[in-house]
Amino acid sequence: MRSHQQLRHFSIDPILEVLNQGTTYIEALHALSGIPWWGFIPILTVALRSTVTLPIAIYQRKGFQKQNSLRPIANAMSPVLKIKLAAEGQSEQMRTRKGENSPVKSEKQQLTADKIMIIASKERFKRQRKLFKDNSCQSWKFMMLPAVQIPLWVSVSYMLRVLTGWSQIGSKPLDSTLTTEGVGYLHDLALNDPYFVLPITLGILALANAEWNFATADMMKLTTRGVRNSLRPTAFDTIITLTRGSIIFLMAMATQAPAALVLYWISSNGFSLCQNLLMDRFLPIRYTPYKRFYSAKKLSKGAVPLIKY
Repeated sequence: MRSHQQLRHFSIDPILEVLNQGTTYIEALHALSGIPWWGFIPILTVALRSTVTLPIAIYQRKGFQKQNSLRPIANAMSPVLKIKLAAEGQSEQMRTRKGENSPVKSEKQQLTADKIMIIASKERFKRQRKLFKDNSCQSWKFMMLPAVQIPLWVSVSYMLRVLTGWSQIGSKPLDSTLTTEGVGYLHDLALNDPYFVLPITLGILALANAEWNFATADMMKLTTRGVRNSLRPTAFDTIITLTRGSIIFLMAMATQAPAALVLYWISSNGFSLCQNLLMDRFLPIRYTPYKRFYSAKKLSKGAVPLIKY
Protein backbone atom coordinates (compact mmCIF):
# COMPACT_ATOMS: atom_id res chain seq x y z
CA MET A 1 0.00 0.00 0.00
CA ARG A 2 1.25 3.41 -0.85
CA SER A 3 1.35 5.96 1.91
CA HIS A 4 -0.14 9.25 0.92
CA GLN A 5 1.41 12.29 2.56
CA GLN A 6 -1.16 14.81 3.68
CA LEU A 7 -0.25 18.32 2.59
CA ARG A 8 -1.29 21.28 4.68
CA HIS A 9 -1.98 24.51 2.88
CA PHE A 10 -2.03 27.85 4.65
CA SER A 11 -5.12 29.89 3.87
CA ILE A 12 -5.84 33.51 4.68
CA ASP A 13 -9.57 33.07 4.12
CA PRO A 14 -10.36 32.88 7.87
CA ILE A 15 -8.40 36.10 8.43
CA LEU A 16 -10.25 37.84 5.60
CA GLU A 17 -13.58 36.67 7.01
CA VAL A 18 -12.72 38.26 10.37
CA LEU A 19 -11.65 41.50 8.68
CA ASN A 20 -14.78 41.60 6.55
CA GLN A 21 -16.85 41.15 9.70
CA GLY A 22 -14.87 44.00 11.25
CA THR A 23 -15.80 46.14 8.25
CA THR A 24 -19.46 45.51 9.05
CA TYR A 25 -18.90 46.51 12.68
CA ILE A 26 -17.20 49.78 11.65
CA GLU A 27 -20.08 50.58 9.31
CA ALA A 28 -22.65 49.85 12.04
CA LEU A 29 -20.72 51.86 14.64
CA HIS A 30 -20.55 54.83 12.28
CA ALA A 31 -24.31 54.69 11.67
CA LEU A 32 -24.95 54.44 15.41
CA SER A 33 -22.69 57.39 16.28
CA GLY A 34 -24.19 59.80 13.75
CA ILE A 35 -20.74 61.39 13.27
CA PRO A 36 -19.71 62.13 9.65
CA TRP A 37 -16.92 59.99 8.25
CA TRP A 38 -14.37 62.82 8.24
CA GLY A 39 -14.69 63.03 12.05
CA PHE A 40 -15.50 59.38 12.75
CA ILE A 41 -12.26 58.02 11.25
CA PRO A 42 -9.91 60.09 13.48
CA ILE A 43 -12.05 59.32 16.56
CA LEU A 44 -11.96 55.60 15.74
CA THR A 45 -8.19 55.78 15.31
CA VAL A 46 -7.64 57.51 18.65
CA ALA A 47 -9.98 55.06 20.40
CA LEU A 48 -8.22 52.00 18.97
CA ARG A 49 -4.72 53.29 19.62
CA SER A 50 -5.60 54.45 23.15
CA THR A 51 -7.09 51.11 24.18
CA VAL A 52 -4.83 48.70 22.28
CA THR A 53 -1.35 50.14 21.71
CA LEU A 54 -1.01 52.93 24.30
CA PRO A 55 -0.91 50.60 27.36
CA ILE A 56 1.77 48.50 25.64
CA ALA A 57 3.74 51.64 24.76
CA ILE A 58 3.66 52.82 28.38
CA TYR A 59 4.78 49.39 29.60
CA GLN A 60 7.58 49.38 27.04
CA ARG A 61 8.71 52.89 27.98
CA LYS A 62 8.95 51.90 31.66
CA GLY A 63 11.08 48.95 30.57
CA PHE A 64 13.37 51.32 28.66
CA GLN A 65 13.66 53.49 31.76
CA LYS A 66 14.61 50.49 33.88
CA GLN A 67 17.16 49.30 31.34
CA ASN A 68 18.80 52.72 31.16
CA SER A 69 19.07 52.84 34.95
CA LEU A 70 20.80 49.43 34.91
CA ARG A 71 23.18 50.07 32.00
CA PRO A 72 25.78 51.93 34.15
CA ILE A 73 26.03 48.81 36.33
CA ALA A 74 26.55 46.62 33.26
CA ASN A 75 29.08 49.03 31.74
CA ALA A 76 31.04 49.14 35.00
CA MET A 77 31.61 45.39 34.72
CA SER A 78 33.74 45.70 31.58
CA PRO A 79 36.97 47.16 33.09
CA VAL A 80 36.69 44.82 36.09
CA LEU A 81 36.39 41.79 33.82
CA LYS A 82 39.35 42.94 31.71
CA ILE A 83 41.54 43.40 34.79
CA LYS A 84 40.49 40.01 36.13
CA LEU A 85 41.28 38.25 32.85
CA ALA A 86 44.61 40.06 32.51
CA ALA A 87 45.54 39.07 36.08
CA GLU A 88 44.65 35.43 35.42
CA GLY A 89 46.71 35.42 32.22
CA GLN A 90 49.68 37.04 33.96
CA SER A 91 49.45 34.56 36.84
CA GLU A 92 49.46 31.65 34.40
CA GLN A 93 52.50 33.04 32.61
CA MET A 94 54.34 33.40 35.96
CA ARG A 95 53.72 29.72 36.70
CA THR A 96 55.11 28.86 33.28
CA ARG A 97 58.32 30.79 33.97
CA LYS A 98 58.76 29.00 37.31
CA GLY A 99 58.82 25.65 35.56
CA GLU A 100 55.25 24.62 36.18
CA ASN A 101 54.79 24.30 32.44
CA SER A 102 52.76 21.61 30.73
CA PRO A 103 53.09 20.36 27.13
CA VAL A 104 49.65 21.72 26.30
CA LYS A 105 49.13 25.44 26.76
CA SER A 106 46.01 26.40 28.65
CA GLU A 107 43.53 28.98 27.42
CA LYS A 108 44.72 31.45 30.04
CA GLN A 109 48.30 31.18 28.76
CA GLN A 110 47.16 32.16 25.29
CA LEU A 111 45.33 35.30 26.41
CA THR A 112 46.23 38.36 24.37
CA ALA A 113 44.92 41.91 24.59
CA ASP A 114 42.45 41.31 21.75
CA LYS A 115 41.20 38.06 23.28
CA ILE A 116 40.77 39.73 26.65
CA MET A 117 38.61 42.46 25.08
CA ILE A 118 36.46 39.91 23.21
CA ILE A 119 35.97 37.62 26.22
CA ALA A 120 35.24 40.57 28.52
CA SER A 121 32.70 41.97 26.06
CA LYS A 122 30.91 38.62 25.76
CA GLU A 123 30.83 38.19 29.52
CA ARG A 124 29.52 41.73 30.01
CA PHE A 125 26.65 41.16 27.57
CA LYS A 126 25.89 37.85 29.26
CA ARG A 127 25.72 39.49 32.69
CA GLN A 128 23.75 42.42 31.27
CA ARG A 129 21.11 40.06 29.89
CA LYS A 130 20.90 38.34 33.27
CA LEU A 131 20.62 41.72 35.00
CA PHE A 132 17.76 42.75 32.69
CA LYS A 133 16.06 39.39 33.20
CA ASP A 134 16.29 39.64 36.99
CA ASN A 135 14.62 43.07 36.78
CA SER A 136 11.96 41.98 34.24
CA CYS A 137 13.08 44.34 31.47
CA GLN A 138 14.33 41.93 28.80
CA SER A 139 14.89 43.42 25.36
CA TRP A 140 12.56 40.93 23.63
CA LYS A 141 9.61 42.57 25.41
CA PHE A 142 10.19 45.70 23.32
CA MET A 143 8.96 43.79 20.26
CA MET A 144 5.45 43.64 21.71
CA LEU A 145 4.45 47.11 20.49
CA PRO A 146 5.33 46.64 16.78
CA ALA A 147 3.92 43.09 16.96
CA VAL A 148 0.53 44.59 17.89
CA GLN A 149 0.64 48.00 16.20
CA ILE A 150 1.59 46.81 12.69
CA PRO A 151 -1.19 44.18 12.40
CA LEU A 152 -3.68 46.72 13.78
CA TRP A 153 -2.62 49.29 11.17
CA VAL A 154 -2.82 46.74 8.35
CA SER A 155 -6.21 45.44 9.53
CA VAL A 156 -7.89 48.84 9.79
CA SER A 157 -6.35 49.89 6.46
CA TYR A 158 -7.81 46.78 4.84
CA MET A 159 -11.26 47.38 6.32
CA LEU A 160 -11.34 51.01 5.15
CA ARG A 161 -10.04 49.89 1.77
CA VAL A 162 -13.01 47.52 1.46
CA LEU A 163 -15.46 50.17 2.68
CA THR A 164 -14.29 52.69 0.10
CA GLY A 165 -14.39 50.14 -2.73
CA TRP A 166 -10.67 50.49 -3.46
CA SER A 167 -10.23 46.70 -3.33
CA GLN A 168 -11.39 46.25 -6.93
CA ILE A 169 -11.24 48.46 -10.01
CA GLY A 170 -14.59 50.06 -10.76
CA SER A 171 -16.24 48.89 -7.54
CA LYS A 172 -18.47 51.24 -5.55
CA PRO A 173 -18.15 52.04 -1.83
CA LEU A 174 -19.97 49.64 0.50
CA ASP A 175 -21.27 52.62 2.46
CA SER A 176 -22.74 55.30 0.22
CA THR A 177 -22.38 57.94 2.95
CA LEU A 178 -18.62 57.96 2.27
CA THR A 179 -19.37 59.90 -0.92
CA THR A 180 -21.23 62.68 0.93
CA GLU A 181 -19.69 62.94 4.43
CA GLY A 182 -16.41 64.56 3.49
CA VAL A 183 -15.07 67.95 4.46
CA GLY A 184 -14.21 70.99 2.34
CA TYR A 185 -13.34 70.16 -1.23
CA LEU A 186 -13.07 66.47 -0.23
CA HIS A 187 -16.80 65.85 -0.08
CA ASP A 188 -16.29 62.32 -1.49
CA LEU A 189 -13.93 60.35 0.78
CA ALA A 190 -14.01 57.37 -1.57
CA LEU A 191 -11.90 59.32 -4.07
CA ASN A 192 -8.27 60.37 -3.86
CA ASP A 193 -7.18 63.90 -2.99
CA PRO A 194 -6.78 65.79 -6.30
CA TYR A 195 -4.65 68.54 -4.72
CA PHE A 196 -2.36 66.18 -2.74
CA VAL A 197 -2.95 68.03 0.54
CA LEU A 198 -3.55 64.80 2.48
CA PRO A 199 -0.48 62.95 1.08
CA ILE A 200 1.78 65.92 1.90
CA THR A 201 0.31 66.17 5.41
CA LEU A 202 0.86 62.44 5.86
CA GLY A 203 4.48 62.74 4.74
CA ILE A 204 5.18 65.64 7.11
CA LEU A 205 3.71 63.83 10.13
CA ALA A 206 5.36 60.51 9.31
CA LEU A 207 8.76 62.14 8.75
CA ALA A 208 8.47 64.26 11.93
CA ASN A 209 7.63 61.15 13.96
CA ALA A 210 10.48 59.18 12.39
CA GLU A 211 13.05 61.95 12.92
CA TRP A 212 11.98 62.32 16.54
CA ASN A 213 12.58 58.61 17.08
CA PHE A 214 15.90 58.83 15.23
CA ALA A 215 17.01 61.69 17.50
CA THR A 216 16.11 59.50 20.47
CA ALA A 217 18.28 56.72 19.04
CA ASP A 218 21.14 59.20 18.60
CA MET A 219 20.90 60.19 22.25
CA MET A 220 20.97 56.52 23.27
CA LYS A 221 24.08 56.03 21.08
CA LEU A 222 22.30 53.43 18.93
CA THR A 223 23.42 55.09 15.70
CA THR A 224 26.70 56.37 14.27
CA ARG A 225 25.32 59.80 13.33
CA GLY A 226 27.49 62.50 14.85
CA VAL A 227 30.22 60.00 15.77
CA ARG A 228 33.61 60.80 14.29
CA ASN A 229 35.73 58.18 12.54
CA SER A 230 32.87 55.69 12.48
CA LEU A 231 32.64 53.94 9.12
CA ARG A 232 30.63 50.93 10.27
CA PRO A 233 26.87 51.60 10.37
CA THR A 234 24.74 49.99 13.04
CA ALA A 235 21.51 48.05 12.52
CA PHE A 236 19.59 51.16 13.56
CA ASP A 237 21.30 53.18 10.82
CA THR A 238 19.91 50.70 8.29
CA ILE A 239 16.45 50.99 9.84
CA ILE A 240 16.64 54.79 9.48
CA THR A 241 17.37 54.51 5.75
CA LEU A 242 14.60 51.95 5.19
CA THR A 243 12.10 54.03 7.17
CA ARG A 244 12.74 57.16 5.11
CA GLY A 245 12.32 55.16 1.93
CA SER A 246 9.05 53.65 3.18
CA ILE A 247 7.69 57.14 3.96
CA ILE A 248 8.28 58.19 0.35
CA PHE A 249 6.54 55.02 -0.83
CA LEU A 250 3.61 55.66 1.54
CA MET A 251 3.22 59.22 0.21
CA ALA A 252 3.20 57.95 -3.37
CA MET A 253 0.54 55.40 -2.45
CA ALA A 254 -1.49 58.09 -0.67
CA THR A 255 -1.77 60.09 -3.89
CA GLN A 256 -3.84 57.25 -5.38
CA ALA A 257 -5.61 55.97 -2.25
CA PRO A 258 -9.12 57.07 -1.17
CA ALA A 259 -9.20 60.10 1.10
CA ALA A 260 -10.84 58.05 3.89
CA LEU A 261 -7.88 55.66 3.98
CA VAL A 262 -5.31 58.47 3.90
CA LEU A 263 -7.23 60.21 6.69
CA TYR A 264 -6.75 57.10 8.83
CA TRP A 265 -3.03 57.04 8.05
CA ILE A 266 -2.73 60.71 9.01
CA SER A 267 -4.63 60.14 12.26
CA SER A 268 -2.47 57.14 13.15
CA ASN A 269 0.81 58.98 12.50
CA GLY A 270 -0.44 62.05 14.35
CA PHE A 271 -1.32 59.88 17.36
CA SER A 272 2.13 58.27 17.29
CA LEU A 273 3.86 61.66 17.19
CA CYS A 274 1.80 63.04 20.08
CA GLN A 275 2.37 59.82 22.03
CA ASN A 276 6.15 60.05 21.62
CA LEU A 277 6.21 63.74 22.57
CA LEU A 278 4.11 63.19 25.69
CA MET A 279 6.09 60.14 26.77
CA ASP A 280 9.38 61.97 26.41
CA ARG A 281 7.87 64.70 28.56
CA PHE A 282 6.24 62.63 31.32
CA LEU A 283 8.09 59.29 31.07
CA PRO A 284 11.53 60.48 29.96
CA ILE A 285 14.50 58.25 29.30
CA ARG A 286 17.70 59.75 30.65
CA TYR A 287 20.32 60.34 27.95
CA THR A 288 23.34 61.50 29.92
CA PRO A 289 24.42 64.24 29.45
CA TYR A 290 21.43 65.05 27.22
CA LYS A 291 17.81 65.51 28.14
CA ARG A 292 14.90 66.02 25.74
CA PHE A 293 12.84 68.42 27.79
CA TYR A 294 14.49 70.78 30.23
CA SER A 295 12.38 71.93 33.17
CA ALA A 296 13.45 74.59 35.66
CA LYS A 297 10.78 73.53 38.17
CA LYS A 298 13.00 70.81 39.62
CA LEU A 299 15.85 73.23 40.27
CA SER A 300 16.32 74.98 43.57
CA LYS A 301 16.30 78.76 43.73
CA GLY A 302 19.47 80.32 42.42
CA ALA A 303 20.64 77.10 40.73
CA VAL A 304 22.58 77.54 37.50
CA PRO A 305 22.57 74.67 34.96
CA LEU A 306 26.06 73.54 33.97
CA ILE A 307 24.85 72.11 30.66
CA LYS A 308 22.56 73.95 28.28
CA TYR A 309 20.15 71.42 26.81
